[in-house]
Amino acid sequence: MKRRILITAALPYANGKPHLGHGRSTYLPADIFVRYHRMKGNDAIYVCATDEHGTPILLNAEKEGKKPEEYVKCWHDYFEELFKKFGMSFDVFYRTHSPENKKLTIEFFEKAKKNGYIYEQEVKQFYCEKDNKYLPDRYVVGTCPYCNAKDQYSDYCENCGKTFEAGEILDPKCKLCGKRPVIKTAEHFFFLLSALRKKLNDYLDFNEHLQKDVKNYVKHWVKEGLKDWEITRDIEWGFKVPGKKGQVFYVWWDAPIGYISSTIKWAKKKNKDWEKYWKSKKTEIYHFIGKDIIYHHYLFWPAMLMSVKDKYTLPKMIPTRGFLNLEGKKFSKSRGWYISLEKFLKMFPADYLRFYLTMITPLAPSDANFSLEEFKKRINDDLIANFGNLSRRVLYFIEKFFEKKVPESKGLGAEEKGVVKELKKIHEKVTKHLEEVKLMKALQEILKASSVVNTYFQQKEPWKTKDPNCLHVTINLIKGLCIELAPFLPFSMQELWENMGLKGKVKEQDWDSAFELSIKAGHKIKTSKPLYKPVSDEQIGKLRENLKKKEKEKPIDIEEFKKLKIRVGSVQKVEKIDEKLLKLKVLVDKERTIIAGIGEHYKPKELLGKKVIVLINLKPKKIKGVLSEGMLLAAEKKDEIALLTTMKDMPENSEIL
Repeated sequence: MKRRILITAALPYANGKPHLGHGRSTYLPADIFVRYHRMKGNDAIYVCATDEHGTPILLNAEKEGKKPEEYVKCWHDYFEELFKKFGMSFDVFYRTHSPENKKLTIEFFEKAKKNGYIYEQEVKQFYCEKDNKYLPDRYVVGTCPYCNAKDQYSDYCENCGKTFEAGEILDPKCKLCGKRPVIKTAEHFFFLLSALRKKLNDYLDFNEHLQKDVKNYVKHWVKEGLKDWEITRDIEWGFKVPGKKGQVFYVWWDAPIGYISSTIKWAKKKNKDWEKYWKSKKTEIYHFIGKDIIYHHYLFWPAMLMSVKDKYTLPKMIPTRGFLNLEGKKFSKSRGWYISLEKFLKMFPADYLRFYLTMITPLAPSDANFSLEEFKKRINDDLIANFGNLSRRVLYFIEKFFEKKVPESKGLGAEEKGVVKELKKIHEKVTKHLEEVKLMKALQEILKASSVVNTYFQQKEPWKTKDPNCLHVTINLIKGLCIELAPFLPFSMQELWENMGLKGKVKEQDWDSAFELSIKAGHKIKTSKPLYKPVSDEQIGKLRENLKKKEKEKPIDIEEFKKLKIRVGSVQKVEKIDEKLLKLKVLVDKERTIIAGIGEHYKPKELLGKKVIVLINLKPKKIKGVLSEGMLLAAEKKDEIALLTTMKDMPENSEIL
C-alpha cells in the first residue's frame, strides 16, 4: 500500500557557508531516505528552508551595511544553488521569513495562548540609554563571572560553558556604542513547556521508532523538570508579536513552524492539500537533525504541536546524528581548520562526498572523523575498484565482443541462479536497513552485493571465454546495483543508466524489481567509458597544505591567550584507571579531579606531592565515566612525555603569565 511520508532536514541558518559536517547529519541522510521511498512508489516529499531570523543575522546584516531582508535573501539563494550541486532533491526549499510562515507563527501563538500554554512574565533585561533600546543577549558583551573570560555574550560563556541571567555578567558593554547598559524590566511571553511534561513523556514512552539512546537522554531532562521558554525578544528583526511594540518572536518559535509553512508553499504549487501531510495519522513524519538541536525537536517542537490542539501529527522518527571532525580536530573557522562544502564540491564529484559521508555515518549521535587519507582510500578501493571497474568491464566486453549488443542467454545455470538468489537476499537486507534509516549499513550491503558479482565475473573470465551467458546475466545484475545505488549516488548512477542504453531516469525505477533480469538479448548499450577517476595523492596533498597554511595564518592574539586560566597545582592522590589513564586529585583553586593519559610514562607514586601546571577553565568532560575538571600541561618528544612544572616551588593556584 502506498505510504505518505514527509521528510524534513534541520533548517540551515542564513548566516554563513556550510562546511563538510553540515551535510553529514541532516541533508544527505534525508535526501537518501526520500529518494529510496520515491523509488518504492511512496508519496514521499522532502521539505527544507533557510532559517532567517535571530540576533546574529541582524548583527551581521548591519556589519555588511545591508537590510536583514536583503542579507537573508542572498544566503537563501546561495544555499539553494549549493544544495543542487550536492544532489539534494528537495520538493520545496523555502524561507522562514515568508508570508506563509508569518501567518502560521501568529496562529500558533494565538491558539497556544487561548489554550492556556502561553503567559506573560516580567523579566530583567539590559537597556542602552544612549541607543534608547533593550539589548538582546548578542548585543551585550562582558567578562564571564565564573572564569573571567572577556568578550563573552551576556547569557553564555563560550570559554567555560556556563550560562547566566541578565545582570550577572561583569563589566557589560553595549555592542552598538560601547557604553555600559542598565538593567530594566519588561513583560515577555513564555511558553508553558512544563505543563506538557506528562504528554511529552508519554510521547517518548510510546513511540518505539525514536532512537533509544537519544530517547533515554531526553527522558532524563523530562525527569529533572522542564523549564518554560521565553518566546519573545526585543529586537527589530523577525515576526512582530501582536499587541507588543518592539517585540518579535524568538527564532526557535517560528523556525520549526517553517516545516509546515514550507509544505503549504509546496502544496499551493502542486494543488495539494497540505493538511493531509500534517494532520493525518496516515502520514509518517521524519525530522533529520544533528545532536545539537535534540532538545528543540524531541521536546519543544512536539510540545508546540500539542499546545495548539489542532490534531497535528507528531514526528514518527527524529533520526539524530553527531558532529564531524576534520583530521581528528573540530572544524574551526577562526583557526582556519575548515573545508567548506562549496570548495570540496569544486574539487571532487558530489557522489564522492555522498559516498564517503554515508560510509562514516551510522544512525547514532556519536561524532565521526573526516580523514582525507581515508576519503581517498574509500573512493579508490570501495567505490572505484569494487563497483566502478566492474560496471565498466562488463560494458567494455559487450562493446568489444558483441558490437554493443547484449548477447543471448542460454538460460541460468546453477552458478547464475545462486548469484541472483544471493543478490535478492542482500536486496532484502538493504531495504530493511533503509526502512530503519540505517543508511551506512545499507550501503555496506550493496558493496557486498557488488563483491559477489565481481567474484562471479572473475571466475567466469569472459575476457578469455567471451562467455555470452556471463555477460548477459552480469549486465542485468549491474542494472540492479545501479538502482540500489541511485539514492546514494544519483549523478553517477544516472550516467551509468544512460551508458547501459536504458531509457528514462534511474530514480524513477521500481525498487522492488531491481534484480529482475529485464535487459533482453539484442539490447544496445551506449558506451563503456569509465564513471570515475581515482582520487590522487596530489589532490589530498593540496587540501592538506591549504589547511596547514590557513592554520598558520591564524595566530591567536593576547586577548585570546588571556582566556586560558593556567595555574600551579599539587598532586594529592593518584589512581590507575588502565594502562594509559590515571585519575589524579590535584589541589589548585580547589581540589580537582583530572584524567590524564600519562600512565605509560609515570607511576602513581612518582606523582604524589608533585607541583604540576594545570589548565583549569577547560570545559569539564566525562572520560571513562569520570568527570575530568582540567588538563595537565606536558611536553612531548616522539614517545616521551614530561609534565611541566615551575623552576621554583610556587604555591597552589599561582597564575601562569
